[in-house]
Amino acid sequence: MKLKNKNIFGFTLVELLVVISIIGILTMIGAVAYSGAQKKARDTQRKTELDALSKALIMYYNDHGVFPALDSSSFFSSTVLTGGDDKSDIVYLAKMPEDPKNTGELIYVYKYDKNTDKQFNIFANLENKNDSQCDGSWSVAGVGITFCYGVSSPNRTLKNWGAGE
Repeated sequence: MKLKNKNIFGFTLVELLVVISIIGILTMIGAVAYSGAQKKARDTQRKTELDALSKALIMYYNDHGVFPALDSSSFFSSTVLTGGDDKSDIVYLAKMPEDPKNTGELIYVYKYDKNTDKQFNIFANLENKNDSQCDGSWSVAGVGITFCYGVSSPNRTLKNWGAGE
């Protein structure tokens, strides 16, 4: 009896299915991790932009004695934060920040105290609700969104804003 010499030049169907399944699982895990990293990066950008804006507003206050008396849409629709008519050559912030997604609840809102023009809050929402700095639940009248993150002028704490403020 003569034995046939079998040369195997490929993989079996089962081996291919196992490898494809493993690659699929690893791809899904990588996509989830990448998505989480993107959210954290956008949240870091939000925090950094609001901190820079807060510092620019404080410099503005030091020169003018008040914070800009603008509603939120007018405030963020301008491209730069300048000193106004009497000090228009002073640029406090070269580019006004905009939320990386800027949709739905992912927007920035600026509120100032209309009675004194000497206090402000800037609100934002973070995508990662488990972030240690996403610790609030602040509402702003007329916006209809509850915010979890914000910065304020040094003489004010973050708080809810009613319609009369």
